[in-house]
Amino acid sequence: MTTPASSPSLKALLNPRSVAVIGASEDQTKFGGRLYKTLLQHHYDGAVYPINPGRDQLFGLKTYPSVADTPQAPDMVVMALPRDKVKDEIAACAARGAKAGIIITSKFSDAGPEGLALEREVVATAAAHGMRLIGPNCLGLISPANKLVLCSSPAVNVPRLIEAPIGFISQSGALMGTLFDRSYGMGIGFSHCVSVGNQADLELNDFVEFLIEDERTQVICSYVEGIKTPQRFVELARRARAAGKPWLMVKAGATDDGRRAAYSHTASLAGDFAALKAICERENVVLMDDPLDMLSLARAMVRYPRRRVRDVAVFTTSGGGGAITADQLSRAGIGLSTFSEATMAGLAEHYSEGQGANPIDVGGRKPDATGDIGAVTAELALADPGVDLGLMVLTTAPDVPGLTRQMAEGADRPAAGGKPTLYVMLPGRVATPAREFLVERGLPYVDTLAEAMAVLRGWKAWSTYQEPDAPARPADMAATPVLAAGTLGEAASKALLEQAGIPVNAERLVRSADDAAQAAAELGFPLVLKVVSPDIVHKSDVGGVALNINDTDELRQRLALMQASIARAAPQARVDGFSLQRQEGGELELIVGARHDPQFGPQVVVGAGGVLVELLKDVAVLPAPVDAASARRAVEGLKIAPLLGAYRGRGALDVDAAVDVIVRLGWLAHELAGSAGRDFEIEVNPLKLRQQGQGAVAVDARARIGQA
Repeated sequence: MTTPASSPSLKALLNPRSVAVIGASEDQTKFGGRLYKTLLQHHYDGAVYPINPGRDQLFGLKTYPSVADTPQAPDMVVMALPRDKVKDEIAACAARGAKAGIIITSKFSDAGPEGLALEREVVATAAAHGMRLIGPNCLGLISPANKLVLCSSPAVNVPRLIEAPIGFISQSGALMGTLFDRSYGMGIGFSHCVSVGNQADLELNDFVEFLIEDERTQVICSYVEGIKTPQRFVELARRARAAGKPWLMVKAGATDDGRRAAYSHTASLAGDFAALKAICERENVVLMDDPLDMLSLARAMVRYPRRRVRDVAVFTTSGGGGAITADQLSRAGIGLSTFSEATMAGLAEHYSEGQGANPIDVGGRKPDATGDIGAVTAELALADPGVDLGLMVLTTAPDVPGLTRQMAEGADRPAAGGKPTLYVMLPGRVATPAREFLVERGLPYVDTLAEAMAVLRGWKAWSTYQEPDAPARPADMAATPVLAAGTLGEAASKALLEQAGIPVNAERLVRSADDAAQAAAELGFPLVLKVVSPDIVHKSDVGGVALNINDTDELRQRLALMQASIARAAPQARVDGFSLQRQEGGELELIVGARHDPQFGPQVVVGAGGVLVELLKDVAVLPAPVDAASARRAVEGLKIAPLLGAYRGRGALDVDAAVDVIVRLGWLAHELAGSAGRDFEIEVNPLKLRQQGQGAVAVDARARIGQA
């Protein structure tokens, strides 16, 4: 293990006074050749030491046989050598006093145990001399802010670097090169781009910390495959938020390992990605699906710093385009602004009746309207206090470049208030001059409505963030008991919940029909009968649940049928008895659960419950403990949320009771995990939610407690 570099030292590493290129060449078919050429091409103003024992000069610069022969120890070395030569070269560089190194070479930990062992040796060798490493298996870095390109991608073979306050950290070198290439064509620049590769030493969080403190970076972008230091990730998210720097992220692998756990629905629904997503939502790290959309949003955010976007006005050259845009905005959860009476009156002077509403079809102008309609419309609509952004949807029209210029001019007028605009350039070659104009003016644009919706969803998520309150432990909640490792049956699981103040239904364990009849007299009808077996997880799948038992005769019959069904469906299962429970009514079934995520700690799950859990997968995941306001937003954000309100004569449901259960379960999860991060799973399914003021009750539960 090594100690991460602090931001000031990393700042120095990314702005070295001298660079040694090991394997430098004039041959552009080689990594070292391309890297060396682009380093010189972009006017790096530090000392460059090309290392090549077979040449006296390369591109006019004196070469050196080895790093040991350079006039002084280089601040940075970069190499793309065969794997077996890397360790010795790093040892030589570290001994010479090099401060940092970039290892392009792959086939280390990315290639199995042998490569991992060698990678660790390389890191230890460097660390012994205080040398830091980027990579291996990376593509280096591109730092327009420092005029430093240590990257062999053909994407950096451009006339000049575009500097802009966007920092980009990528765990994929090829993706970094691809996005740099695409971004360059759209006029999107960067402060720094870093490919971290295997993160053997310096890792993603080190560079995020640097970007938070870097005065030339306003927006942080990251492509993430795995997070090495989760708690540091959380701390940095808070620091980025405090610094006013949006952090945008694309996470790979959102659908795999987290769904494999089999003990409970809770574990499968709150998998690895869901746990990360919950943390990101709590800390306002904006998760996006596509890296290019992420960079388009970053470009818009640096063009319009600290602007919040919730509702938009649509300007289009096509009625059909406006209708489709309105549909997509609705599906994306982005509001169409409602114009004020003053705005409507102003637009009515220029548009035929009904044509000046949102979306605005600029083709609907009055025949006698004067002036540049694009400029007038943009100025009027953006001046409206209910408009956060102008979405300019351009279709193939007689003068797309001219209309684009008009809209940009109107948006720039003082009355428009400097509000953001986003241009959607739907045409192909017809819109090429318009795109060139937008690049020249530094105005954000995308080429499809899908890209626009992704940008706006991310912008709205960042804009509407509410910092959570400090969670408050319920005053009447008993101390969480110290539990031995093992699987808890339903009765023991409910006892644990009851101690936390979560209501559960009354039950008795019975082993025969006579036991059941006696217990029924105490509990009262109607009743529910469930099998009790450590070998049967999903009771209903084997006929192990009977509902609506209304008298003793029916109880005896249903018990006999259940025993026969289990004998057929699960003949090897150990049956410890049957749980006879008071049947509780409720208007809606929820699932609430908790688990310990190995990276981010205790989590709480809430969603559509009962038999619909797996079908709907309608859940929200929250880091524990949970404050009441966040719990309420989670419940009210479910797809089934409309069922919580009053309808067809039925009153609204008791959301307060559901919130209370979530808060108590969150504290139970937090305390079960403890400081050591103990593994556990708890699931309540269903939690029956009743009408307002009547509470909720847990009618089935299970728990598994891992080793302390």
